[in-house]
Parts: sequence; C-alpha cells; structure tokens
Amino acid sequence: MTKSKQVFKIKSVKTYNKIFKEKASVKLDIGCGENKQPGFIGVDFRKLPGVDVVQDLSLFPWAEIPSECADMVMASHLLEHIDPSPSDPRLSGLIDLLLEKRLVTKKEIDTSVGEYRYLGGFVRFLDEVWRVLKYDGQLIAVFPYAGSHGFWQDPTHINPITHVTLAYFDPLAKDSDGNLYNLYQIYRPKPFKIVKCFYDPNGFIEVALEKRRIDPSYNVISK
Repeated sequence: MTKSKQVFKIKSVKTYNKIFKEKASVKLDIGCGENKQPGFIGVDFRKLPGVDVVQDLSLFPWAEIPSECADMVMASHLLEHIDPSPSDPRLSGLIDLLLEKRLVTKKEIDTSVGEYRYLGGFVRFLDEVWRVLKYDGQLIAVFPYAGSHGFWQDPTHINPITHVTLAYFDPLAKDSDGNLYNLYQIYRPKPFKIVKCFYDPNGFIEVALEKRRIDPSYNVISK
C-alpha cells in the first residue's frame, strides 16, 4: 500500500496575516522543522508538515511575519545554527553595482537576498525577533553551551553562545556580583531583558529574554 504524496502550497502574505489575526495569543516556533510545539505557529524555510509560515530566517527582514504580532517566540536548538558573521562587503558592493547598472531590481534583491548590509548575522537575527515580539513578549530558547560536547558534535553549529554572550543584548545585565556587564554598549542592538538564564558549561543553556522598550539611555543604533 502506497501513501499518497502530500503537496504543500506556499501561502500568500494575506493568508499568513489571517493566521496571525485569528489567534488571541500568538506563539511562534521558529525553525520548528517537523517538531512544532503544540499551540504554536510553526515557522521554517522548508515546506514541511506542521510548518504554517514558510520564511527563510537568514533573510532580513522576515517579510512573512508582521511586527509586534507575537506574545512568545520559541527557538529550540536553532540559535547555534545562526551565522554570526557580518555581511560580506564584497557582496554589498556587487549588489550596489548591479542595482546601479539596472541589471536587477530592488524588489528582486529584497526577495532573494534581503538586507545585504548589517552588523552581524546573530545581532541582526535577534533584532528581528525583537521586531516581531509584542512589548514584554518573550523569546524562549534552548541551545548547547559554547565549547560543550553538545556544541562541537554537530558540524552545523557555527554560533557559540555562553551566558555572558546574552549580556550584549541586555543594557542592564549584571554579573554574579551585581555589577553591570557594560557589554551592550559595544553593538547596541534592540534591547532585551534577561528574565531567566539556566546554564551548564558542559550542557545546555535555557534562557528567557523579554522585549524591552527602547529607552534613550540605551542609545540604540541598529535598525
């Protein structure tokens, strides 16, 4: 007995907006693959069973996800796969040249490349999470601690994160002695609050980051 082949059609932006508006509480499971959390809207770049919104999370901005739509964003074993590198200046120069010579259109670049100038992939990624979250909404994430066996065993793990890495995204983050880390000022991304952070240097990090409102004292400079 053979199973009939499932056909997955790419939904329109209008259909996606309906998905978000129909729910009183929107919870996104980004990079869910085929393992979407119950009660969540599944987001992945692949058209898999359980994926509600097809979106390449490496292209910024996430065109299929509206701003301030989510009460919660779940990222289970995803952040360690996000390329932390800044954009290649050669790529941006080439795209500028193609646009100048009118060999491609801005719409084509937006669709196929997305933003091609940004500070760093991971910084820009969390800026985008901040955008889609409602104020006081939270990012819940779990990932292997940088340098642990769980991190190094997978050849696709390219983004090492420790508990201190998270302080780069919280302007008021403090160390175990109660002193400000003062790491946020280096890149000044969109601000989060570290609500919870449990970690084992030989295992995993479980973290809850809450979207902060922008305060002039944070001196945010990223998009």
